[in-house]
Amino acid sequence: MPGEKLTLKANHSWKCKPGNSICVIDRGALRFEYPSHWIVEPGDGALHLYDRTPSVESCDLGVSVFPIPREAIQHLPLEETLLASLESEWTPYHQSEIHHQENADVEIAWLEQKYADAEHNRDARFRVAVARGSVLCLITMNYWSDRALELEPVWDEVLRTIVFGVMIKDPTAGPIVQ
Repeated sequence: MPGEKLTLKANHSWKCKPGNSICVIDRGALRFEYPSHWIVEPGDGALHLYDRTPSVESCDLGVSVFPIPREAIQHLPLEETLLASLESEWTPYHQSEIHHQENADVEIAWLEQKYADAEHNRDARFRVAVARGSVLCLITMNYWSDRALELEPVWDEVLRTIVFGVMIKDPTAGPIVQ
């Protein structure tokens, strides 16, 4: 069940940074680490993680996975895909350059927008990433600017720990270590 927390077997093989939990989507199509105290809730086509009870004050980290065949996503222009994902109800007053991260199995392009939230009369930030591996995923993070110092390291950790395509037969046991 999406968003379900499972009790791990005593001899499980999951490993993560102390204070973190591992989010596994679609039996291993995508996984990443996030702070253990965050709240995970399934959404409409996405999984949402919140740093506190969902409200106007919480940070919303959203993750959507698109099961597009590997051969199709290999040819997608990552920057164009990222920019095409930016339809929003606000107009940013600043947009960062596109950042790139790559390792053996993951390619990520992301950027940040800063905008004024007229309804709450506050400065806000929106980060969006497109990550490509064995599947394509979209990651977003929306938060108030005055919380940037505490929340941006979470973004960095999520992107740093992305793993694609290590399928998990038994999520309570973890990946098979060979």
